[in-house]
Amino acid sequence: MTRQELIETLQPIVRRSFSDPNLLITDDLTPANTPAWTSLSFTQLLTEIENQFGIKFGMLELLQMQNMGSIVDKTLSHLS
Repeated sequence: MTRQELIETLQPIVRRSFSDPNLLITDDLTPANTPAWTSLSFTQLLTEIENQFGIKFGMLELLQMQNMGSIVDKTLSHLS
């Protein structure tokens, strides 16, 4: 799966998690520029990603996820 294909797959998950049907994934999407990004919505997002792809993020990975770009990259690394 390419990075772009992953982003296209994640788009509806991100929109559901952040309750924003128009939200677009960008690498610099962060809690600071996304009002709906709360600890709860972030947890929901990660849970949906793990369930969608049958993966499990480690604690160190979770700590490194500071923006959507890092979430995409960590997810992609599990799929490679």
